[in-house]
Amino acid sequence: MSTDLQTMVRDRIAQVLTDVTPAELDMSADLADQYGLTSLNKVLLVMSVCDESGVDVAHFTEQDVAAVRSGDDLVTALTAHQGAVA
Repeated sequence: MSTDLQTMVRDRIAQVLTDVTPAELDMSADLADQYGLTSLNKVLLVMSVCDESGVDVAHFTEQDVAAVRSGDDLVTALTAHQGAVA
């Protein structure tokens, strides 16, 4: 797992949540249950990190986005799609 990618995801999640700093964020925690992340904000988060990481958001199906429950899940999904051709 790329530490740069993990750091970027951690920073973006903290921006969306606003009440938690990147250092306080538990990357294995369920973002909806523990932090109150809404489904709309999750979609916006995925779009943001895809844009910043260079991963084409078209690689993410509705089911892929639904399966992202934690920051670690998002890093894993991004890593799996890095270098893929849309």
